[in-house]
Amino acid sequence: MSNEVTIKDDQLPDYLRNHTQKERLGNLDESDRIVPRLQLLQAISPEVTEYDNAKAGCFWHNLAAENLGDKVKAIPIIVRKSVILWAPRGDERGILARSMDCVHWDNPNMDFQVKLKGVAKPVLWSTGASVKDSGLLEFGSSVPGDSNSNPAASLTYNTMWYLVEFPEYSPVVVINTRSSLKPTQQLYNRIEMRPVSHYAQLWELGVSQEKGAEGPYFNYTYRASGYPTEEAMESAHRLYNRFKEMEWMANDETDKEANTATRGNGDKAYNEDMAKKF
Repeated sequence: MSNEVTIKDDQLPDYLRNHTQKERLGNLDESDRIVPRLQLLQAISPEVTEYDNAKAGCFWHNLAAENLGDKVKAIPIIVRKSVILWAPRGDERGILARSMDCVHWDNPNMDFQVKLKGVAKPVLWSTGASVKDSGLLEFGSSVPGDSNSNPAASLTYNTMWYLVEFPEYSPVVVINTRSSLKPTQQLYNRIEMRPVSHYAQLWELGVSQEKGAEGPYFNYTYRASGYPTEEAMESAHRLYNRFKEMEWMANDETDKEANTATRGNGDKAYNEDMAKKF
């Protein structure tokens, strides 16, 4: 169990209050930034056993190691989509290939032999010259010859949020893939329908319990929650201007969430339609 203690700014000892203007740590710059994750914990998430304050079905800030509850109010800052080819569960290779533009792989023309649960022989995944050429985003690609098998690769949305109730923990990134694609796509359409820019909109991130091919799991819900205060909107707008042209990554390299609880079949017709768009 973790014994780490988090001290907030208003709890600082007197002798530290004159040192809150932080000095540069070294020659690091914004290109070295990895944005913290806001994770929806599942029963199998390692944090549930590692931390006393972690609970399945709650939002977890992975840098602060804080449980933020099952409802969080936030302002959307920016979204980036990608395609990720994860190694199967139990395979320690993690991410095999990634396409940040949903067109070109970072590991093109590579072959990966993987062992899938319930499949007798290893199968071969090939990235090919591009995402489209590989066919790895299409149904039937995880198990060649089985048209009902899931896509081998995952269309993924990384959405950066400003947490209005936890500004000190902002920004954070929520990663949506597999079964959480549909509510996230609906969110983006609804954002476009509202009369103001995205950074002037307030949303409530919530939790629903659903049943997948491998049992029950928690999924994301998004509900419009009016508009933020002027101060919160200005903070969100500053973050948007700061990050919109910047290269940044979410802290997902060691997180298997996208490859575990949310890897159910989901809505096949919807997923097939989504795959055709990229």
